Amino acid sequence: MSLVHAEYLKLSRRRLYYLMVIILAALVGLLAFFLLIFAQIAPELAEGVPILEKPGAYIFGAQQVAGQTWFPLILAVVMLGSEFGSTVWATALTRDSRRVQQISARFVVLAAASWLAIAAAIAGWALVALVAVPGEGGPTTSDWLGIVWKVGLIELAWTAIGLGAVAMLRSVGPAIGAALALYFVDPILGLWGPWENVSLSAATTALFQIDIEGDFGSFIPGSDLSLAHAVAIVLGWTALGLFLTWWGLHRRDA
Repeated sequence: MSLVHAEYLKLSRRRLYYLMVIILAALVGLLAFFLLIFAQIAPELAEGVPILEKPGAYIFGAQQVAGQTWFPLILAVVMLGSEFGSTVWATALTRDSRRVQQISARFVVLAAASWLAIAAAIAGWALVALVAVPGEGGPTTSDWLGIVWKVGLIELAWTAIGLGAVAMLRSVGPAIGAALALYFVDPILGLWGPWENVSLSAATTALFQIDIEGDFGSFIPGSDLSLAHAVAIVLGWTALGLFLTWWGLHRRDA
């Protein structure tokens, strides 16, 4: 637990996390405006965009916010990558040479911090939906609990991928580039049937099991995946990211 506490202190004292939270809030705010409000106030300009109603707007919003997976990617890359540009990582290994424990502490803290930020953003979306969206009703307690574990699962996968990228490349810039390439390319590849079966973006969408009618829904990969299949995909990517993290650090520091 001492390693986890040390990582928590390290993250809480960096401005990076708070800046990223502000950026996330701004992006989710814009997303909420265009998907919840814009179609109501300017329907002629928002042709083809469905007008969301309660209670579906809550789950749809949670899905959209959970898709902001750039957050755990960049947070993981920068936090671990910054240690390679100084003596921090070498000092950490000198104090405690157990790489698995070092990786686990960083993974737990960064994934938890990402989950907290995304959960807060979902709460903000829900508040906008409560005030601005027509309809009645809302998710049940079990629905909200389902959102909690699904978001946590998603953050585990993308945090692991971010750690794996920077552990392999040992440079923040290239690692961010590689991680964001996956972030942008994976949803596009997900439109292709075979890749959809292993696409992390498609799995992120499928976890929420939302049926979107019309042409708009056909452009969102993952609608045909079962919940069990989606969970398996996310866990697979998490395992891959952690393996690459361990292997990259072991290979370079051996």
